[in-house]
Amino acid sequence: MQSIPPVPCPKCGERQNVFKGRFDPEQEPFGGVSCMVCSYEFEQEEYRELLSSVRAQPLGPLPV
Repeated sequence: MQSIPPVPCPKCGERQNVFKGRFDPEQEPFGGVSCMVCSYEFEQEEYRELLSSVRAQPLGPLPV
């Protein structure tokens, strides 16, 4: 399985995700995910779009 980077919360902007159940963003149902900071519950399609966007961004330099 591919690693799953954190996605930004549409409500508070934090990138601290909590996965529920047997989480897999490609499965139906996907298991659920919420924001650790504000408890926002992501909709499945919303989460998938955010995940695609995050994965499409180039990685920055690694910290020294």
